[in-house]
Amino acid sequence: MTDRIDTDILIIGGGLAGLALTARLAADGLDALCVEAGAAPFSDTAQQDQRTTAILMPGIDTLTRAGAWEAMAPDAQPLHGMKIVDCGGKDTMPRDEALFDAAETGGDAFGWNVQNGLARLALAEHIEAQENARLIAETRIDHWIARQDKVLATLSDGTRVTARLLVGADGRGSVVREKSGIGLRKWGYAQKALAARVEHSRPHEGVSIEMHHVGGPLTFAPLPGDRSGLVWMNRDAEADRLAALDDDAFLTELNERSHGVYGEITAAAPRALWPATTQVATNLTATRTVLVAEAAHAFPPIGAQGFNLSLRDVETLAALCTGADDPGAEATLTRYARKRKPDIFARTAGVDLLNRSVRSEFQPVRDLRRAGLSILGRTPPLRRLAMKIGMGQ
Repeated sequence: MTDRIDTDILIIGGGLAGLALTARLAADGLDALCVEAGAAPFSDTAQQDQRTTAILMPGIDTLTRAGAWEAMAPDAQPLHGMKIVDCGGKDTMPRDEALFDAAETGGDAFGWNVQNGLARLALAEHIEAQENARLIAETRIDHWIARQDKVLATLSDGTRVTARLLVGADGRGSVVREKSGIGLRKWGYAQKALAARVEHSRPHEGVSIEMHHVGGPLTFAPLPGDRSGLVWMNRDAEADRLAALDDDAFLTELNERSHGVYGEITAAAPRALWPATTQVATNLTATRTVLVAEAAHAFPPIGAQGFNLSLRDVETLAALCTGADDPGAEATLTRYARKRKPDIFARTAGVDLLNRSVRSEFQPVRDLRRAGLSILGRTPPLRRLAMKIGMGQ
């Protein structure tokens, strides 16, 4: 017999954003069903995801409201500071830097850095314990009809779902976005990002370091112990060369490029590589349908902006759905789009401009960027303003 599920919200995509939204909606009393095409996270596979994510304090507040942060916190590292180092001279040596200290904002930390696989596992386990939330893995949405009063969907396992709202949280290649007829603006930079987890000889003291080299930034995000998450962006050919090196050769190049910011880097976990692109959906909504996170916007991993932008989508949508008689009504979705579009467009433009300036080989551009960083690092009011903007406040 075919299963039938009636729910308030049907969420397609069980990545970090989709799971966070599921938990956040359930915490406010809405029924939420999350459908994920891939496997559910398990404890023996959670370590395999090499990516890390900095979750800033507004995002921590969202996860706390969702009831999920307590489960995520034991594997997280507080982020006490962020340092930007300019290495854009004719050699790769550091020539200026700016330190952003959370204490200047009146707090102990900007947020927490998490390992993606462990964070996703914690969210999935939290959802499993909720009566009004459910995750169905290894299942796709095959087709659906978005009517004026509800969404009728059929999943790949034959399950039929009736929902008041369909949410596309299914990433950059979103099926929900495409089949809803929502357009996409997309562009690339001829860059790739390489991710790994590294061990180093000096403690990071909870400080993330972003080194701006020609070709792209080299970022270290602190993890518990003397470990950090690495994201290293380079032009395509250079990124491919680095990814193909054996471990010893890779560590030699990484130590040379990092200039001992955390002492000697002694180990690097298996490397992952993906293209650095920017994309923005032309609309955020369709009939009883809404896009969040990378289904709506995505850009290169710079400045801890990507997932925190997604969590603001989550918080805005959850608050609107909770306060609405009908979470899928046109008025609700119109308010969501009106609230989110300015933030999405501003963050996308800002990251795009910063990435273009970092990767530029034109020396006057690099020198101008250094001058701006120098002024920012030496002017407390500007530095505090930059921190406030970066936190999304």
